Amino acid sequence: MKNRQLYLNKYLWKKRLLLIKSDQENISQIKQQLAQEKKNITDWKIEVIFFNDEYVYNVILIGLDGLIKLEEDSLNLNKIFKLVSTMPMANF
Repeated sequence: MKNRQLYLNKYLWKKRLLLIKSDQENISQIKQQLAQEKKNITDWKIEVIFFNDEYVYNVILIGLDGLIKLEEDSLNLNKIFKLVSTMPMANF
């Protein structure tokens, strides 16, 4: 667990993390969807990390402060971008 903490700590105050857990087929579809929003993802300092899991699908948004801001069973980029725009560090 400590190695995972160190891995995620490198993003603290630098990037928001969008953690996506899904099966490989869905991950391919999600990557296409994310490619269409590349500018917004870059502008909002979001780093997307995928976890392959054939049984569970969920999405977690972690803020610049390292705290979980959103946990959903599906990916809704508009909801994520709207939430990020309301965060205190949105413009940094």
